[in-house]
Amino acid sequence: MTGKTRNSMAAIMTVLVTVVMWMTAAIGAIVLLAGGIELISMLSGNPISIGAIKVDDHDITVPELVAGLFGVLVVVVAVVFVSLELRKILATLAEGDPFVPENAARLTRIAIAIAITQLMRYAIAIVMGLVVHGTSVELSVDLIAWASVAALFILSQVFREGTRLRDEEKMTI
Repeated sequence: MTGKTRNSMAAIMTVLVTVVMWMTAAIGAIVLLAGGIELISMLSGNPISIGAIKVDDHDITVPELVAGLFGVLVVVVAVVFVSLELRKILATLAEGDPFVPENAARLTRIAIAIAITQLMRYAIAIVMGLVVHGTSVELSVDLIAWASVAALFILSQVFREGTRLRDEEKMTI
């Protein structure tokens, strides 16, 4: 594979990651805004009325809505953070040298962000189970997410070791 092909693939991936990041941020902002308006409506006891559109049927409770909004916020922040880190990694790939120490740290940060997102999901489920549903708490383990966390930690170590070996080779006469 030539450097030019690698750079064009990095450019395509950067565009893709950027599109995903901005779409997630925009959809998240819309959901948070609409949910925030609904929350204000629920807390004030006044139905929302915008022109001919009226929202006064509350199928969910305030704690469920707050938990949902918090969950959306956590996911949006995680996706934007991971996307920004991936863009930095792709920039080093586009330059032709992805094996830099910073990329190992970036992969570790991405793994931690995914792990925190999963732990926040568990926390939200536990709080919702205890607050809204009494004592019933149903947790499901997302094996793909946890396998991704493990794979990213492994890849970060591979990048660290690859960087170290390359630096040692540069020092060899």
